[in-house]
Amino acid sequence: MTERLGRPSHYKLTSTVLTWLVSEGDEVVNLGGSVTRQKEDDIASDNGHTENIGRMVEAMENNIRSQIDSVYFGKTRDVVNSMRSLTSLSAKRQMIGLNAQLASVLSQRKPID
Repeated sequence: MTERLGRPSHYKLTSTVLTWLVSEGDEVVNLGGSVTRQKEDDIASDNGHTENIGRMVEAMENNIRSQIDSVYFGKTRDVVNSMRSLTSLSAKRQMIGLNAQLASVLSQRKPID
């Protein structure tokens, strides 16, 4: 293959990342998905095709990694954290009791004129 140095070349990159999670604790959880992204670009061939393709692949990899981390794993963290409590049941009961006491004391106070 003869490279046309200095002239732009058209590149098309398609990347797919598959993620799969299998958990076999008390309950079996099977979760999976995929992300596919495409990018087309016209890049001058000054440094050669290998370098241009390498830069496109690295940029796509970083983009997909950040999307998976922020969107997919971030959403999963939000869902899991909303289902579980970080405080114990006794601490929650104590907080509810204190809130009830505070509400009772505040409701017995005379309004300030």
